[in-house]
Amino acid sequence: MHPALLLLLLASLLHVAAAVGNETSTSGNTSCTPARCGNLTISYPFSLSGVQPVYCGYPVFDLTCDNGTGHAFLRRTFRDHLFRVDNIFYENNSLVAAVQTTFPGDSGCPVPDFNVTSSLSLYPFNISNTTKYLVFVYNCSLPRDVRHELTCANNTMRASISNQWNRMYDPGGPARAVDTVGCQYSVVPVLPWSELRSARDYAGLVRRGFLLEWAAVPGDCAACNASGGECRYDAGAMAFGCFCPSGRLQPATCDLFLPFQFSAALHSSMCSSQAAASSTI
Repeated sequence: MHPALLLLLLASLLHVAAAVGNETSTSGNTSCTPARCGNLTISYPFSLSGVQPVYCGYPVFDLTCDNGTGHAFLRRTFRDHLFRVDNIFYENNSLVAAVQTTFPGDSGCPVPDFNVTSSLSLYPFNISNTTKYLVFVYNCSLPRDVRHELTCANNTMRASISNQWNRMYDPGGPARAVDTVGCQYSVVPVLPWSELRSARDYAGLVRRGFLLEWAAVPGDCAACNASGGECRYDAGAMAFGCFCPSGRLQPATCDLFLPFQFSAALHSSMCSSQAAASSTI
C-alpha cells in the first residue's frame, strides 16, 4: 500500500475512534470519589446530594446528610429526614434503615402515623425475610390480644410484635375480625431479634431500625473499577455507565485495548500491501 494511503487509513481510524468517544462522553467530569456522612461511606449505587454529582448513583438511591447529627437519610421521601440510613452493606446489597418521625401532636412519641412497609413500596427495596413487625393499634376498641398499652397525642394505643406481615394492616386489605373493625394500624419493621417485653421497649425497637435489601442494579461496578473506570448512572440511557480516564462513558468497562485495535488494523493493512507488492513482482 502506498505510504500516503496508509496514513489516510490511520487518520480515518483515529477519526472513527474520536467520533465514538464523543457519542459516549459524559457531560460531567467531577469525580465520584466515595463520600462520607458521619461513619457512613457512600458510593455507587448510592450518591450524596450536595456533595457528589447526581450521576454518581441511581436517583432513587440518592441520600442527604444532616451535618449536625452525622446521619444520612433517603432524600426522595414525602417528609424530610424520614428514613435514616445507619449502615450500608455493599457486599450483599443490604442496609439498615430506621423511620425517624413522631406521631402528630406528640413530639415525644416516635410512632409513625403511616404504615412504613407500605411507604417503602415506592423504593426498589425489599424488607428482609428475617424481619419482625411492630404493630400499633389505635382509634378503636383495642383487641384483647394486643397487650402493651401506651399513649400518643391522647390516643390510647396497644403494641405487639408479629413475625410476619399481614395485609389486614393495609387500607383496603382483607376483611378484619369484628373486634378490629375501624382500627387504625401503624406497622414498623424491626430487627429479627426484637422483643417487646413492656410498652417502654417500643421506642428503642423503632430507633434501632430494620434490614432492607435491594436487587443488584445493572452493570458490574467491580469490573468497571478494575478497568480503571468510575461507576456512574447514565441519565440519557437510563443505564449503568463506566466513566473512563479518557473522558468517555462506556456501557460496561473502560476500553483498554483500543491502541492494540489500531495496531492490528495497521498490521493487517501492511500485510495486504506487502502481498500486493509481491504479486506484482
